[in-house]
Amino acid sequence: MYWRNTMTEGPAGLVRRLLEGVAPGNLILPSAPIYDSARLVYNRMHDKRPAAVVRTLDVRTLRIAIAAAIANGSSIAVRGGGHHIGGFSTIDDGLLLDFSTFRGVEYDPGTHTVRIEPGARLGDLDRALAAVGRCVPAGTVSDTGVGGLTLGGGIGWLVASGGLTCDYLVSADILLADGALITASETEHTDLFRALRGGGVGAFGVVTEFTFRTIALPTIVTASVAMPLESSAATIRRLQGLHRGNGLTRATVAPVLSRAGLSVDICVRLPDDGEIRVLEEELQLMPDCMRLTGYVEWQSNFDDAFFPERRGYWKSVHFDESDVDLDQLSDAIESAPSDGCTAMIEFYNTDTLQARAAGSAYPRRNSRIGVLLTARWDLPEDDDAHIAWARRWARVLRQVGGATGYSNYSGTEDGGIRAGFDADTLDLFEGLERAYDPSGVFRNGHRGSIRGRCP
Repeated sequence: MYWRNTMTEGPAGLVRRLLEGVAPGNLILPSAPIYDSARLVYNRMHDKRPAAVVRTLDVRTLRIAIAAAIANGSSIAVRGGGHHIGGFSTIDDGLLLDFSTFRGVEYDPGTHTVRIEPGARLGDLDRALAAVGRCVPAGTVSDTGVGGLTLGGGIGWLVASGGLTCDYLVSADILLADGALITASETEHTDLFRALRGGGVGAFGVVTEFTFRTIALPTIVTASVAMPLESSAATIRRLQGLHRGNGLTRATVAPVLSRAGLSVDICVRLPDDGEIRVLEEELQLMPDCMRLTGYVEWQSNFDDAFFPERRGYWKSVHFDESDVDLDQLSDAIESAPSDGCTAMIEFYNTDTLQARAAGSAYPRRNSRIGVLLTARWDLPEDDDAHIAWARRWARVLRQVGGATGYSNYSGTEDGGIRAGFDADTLDLFEGLERAYDPSGVFRNGHRGSIRGRCP
């Protein structure tokens, strides 16, 4: 068992140890010209300075780097795409294992599976698979890292009919703190594999490769409809009615409320069994509003809304039984400190989520509705106002029936993440920590705050 040195020599000690075993081409230090670009993550709130950045997929080099951090008592962060809003993929004074440049995608036509490197983005996966007529249901923004998305669940445009990204995970190769390289799957390290499938608490090690099963590339019909703010309550009320009792099974609908008004984005997977007509009638859409769209095109359709990089803070609230209080959402937008604040509503088909629940630790499979409060801004002096806005309205929504949040949308301070897990799942996480990461080497994320009695 590896033990954690409590007598750290600080950043200088870590650098000295890394220089003894890591080739210069794999090591980025603060003195390097590319250091500042290498250390930055998507959420500019997390402006941290690692003591060293190691970029490699070579397992021997990774073992040396991890051992150096452990021996020095330094913390470790792991980066895939670098998009987590909580800033888990960076760290101050510790070791950053950066896989963001390793974005390979390899499809196996014999098994209809795809292997990806840990830095692959949704766009990398979508383009490579579309070329062979396949896809993995995943996400809504093409620059999102596939690995982090999967470990937290993976809500995307096919969630109504296809479920979550984690539901398609076949296996993951994981390098543990003690240097062992293992494969977690339905037949090996099955408890660990369950946590990887949407548990939201990390991998208890470093994932060096993911393998997914794929599906036939879907034919989709889409629409983005802008409506005035005064129409938002009636529109969302109709959508909530459509989703009661899993009334929509092929259509994923995401209304977004902001000061500019209401935008309703729709993706229907064909054949739709009349759901297009239902949406057209209920939302009073023009007959030519819905159009055939290429899957890759739609997957990147909203990228511009998330760039350039800014400061950001998100809170999410899920509802299992009750509907969203639309007056509260309107009040939230009216009280927002800037135009960079939005409230997005995501509707889920619980039959689809529950059908894929076996062997997965994803906790929100009874959710009918999720509300994501997002705030994005530019200046550090505006942090407090935007963070307070998101926290306030998340508390309000939870008081009227909202359940816990979604780990991919939350930082470590969000107690609602822990509340989403039942006692058996919390016991599972504790047992996995004892078995795979007893010294907590890879706890930089939700696992570090999910249960106080973890070592």
